[in-house]
Amino acid sequence: MSTDVSLNFMPAFYAKHLGLSYGEEYYFDPRHRADVERREGRFLHDILGHRGVSSTHPEPSPNLFIQPVDLVMRTQGAEWRFPRDGTVESCGTPWAGLTPAEIAAIDAEAAARHPVIDRVLAQYEELRAMYGERADLFGLKSGTMTIHTPYTTAHQLCGAKLLELLLLDPEGASTILAKVADIYHALFRRITARTGARIERIQLGDCAASMLSEATYRARVLPSNAALAAAHGSAGYHSCGPSSHLLSAFAELPGMDSIQLGPGTNIARAAALMPGTRLEPLVDPLIVRNGTPSAVADYVDAVLAQASPAPAVILCAWSFDRETPVGNVDALYSVVEDRLR
Repeated sequence: MSTDVSLNFMPAFYAKHLGLSYGEEYYFDPRHRADVERREGRFLHDILGHRGVSSTHPEPSPNLFIQPVDLVMRTQGAEWRFPRDGTVESCGTPWAGLTPAEIAAIDAEAAARHPVIDRVLAQYEELRAMYGERADLFGLKSGTMTIHTPYTTAHQLCGAKLLELLLLDPEGASTILAKVADIYHALFRRITARTGARIERIQLGDCAASMLSEATYRARVLPSNAALAAAHGSAGYHSCGPSSHLLSAFAELPGMDSIQLGPGTNIARAAALMPGTRLEPLVDPLIVRNGTPSAVADYVDAVLAQASPAPAVILCAWSFDRETPVGNVDALYSVVEDRLR
């Protein structure tokens, strides 16, 4: 079993230790973003370079990435907030007051012409001036289109109303999920036309999946996800909540080559149900923030032991906040290195 770590600290961590400022310019001023990323990278090398993290001369990314659900939310009228020490936040539930019929009438192509998409495409030209053909939007030139699933996106747009519709008006709920898919396709058609990217793989983020029972997920959400996965050569899946009750349904997604599973999920069962699939367990950030180095090491060792039947494992050490002790992150890496010896 090959094992790797994907590390991500929240902006608040860097704001605390380096005084970095994010805000709107982090997303729409590529020179500011490049400076922030260089400073982040140098700091990571200072504190974790002995574990192979970052380098003395880190290179900023030529890619602009905004969470796809936030992009859709903005095209539908949600407001964006830009904290100085956080990521962009979408505010409101713009479809909460609409009927399924009214949502069905929304013009997906109009969403693709929204001014926020114009801003994104304008930045692509700035990125090309800085990085040449390495410039990218949403990582599309890798061949992977990363989106949140129609269900998770619709939950953000509609709020709790969507859960009611899934139970009481499944046809109306399906109409809403279909409209979300149409909007994603329209947005990325316009973006790929500008970048020249060719999509061969889809990464599906289903952050709200664990809220559903297996029966509801299978009947109302799995068909939509399966259709998106089947339309591409391969697929990755993400469910960041405790999802043990949904694992057998997840295993039915066609072409799935990797799956990210949240804390509290039975990783051993996932390995048994999805042999040959790369497992990417999400590390519980609360344990890493609040535990002792020894407790963190024991926890990480247990997760990796559960995942051991998988052909490959990526430990998703994400969303570590401003109070996360660096010593605990070091303990996490120590366990991974020990298992690789």
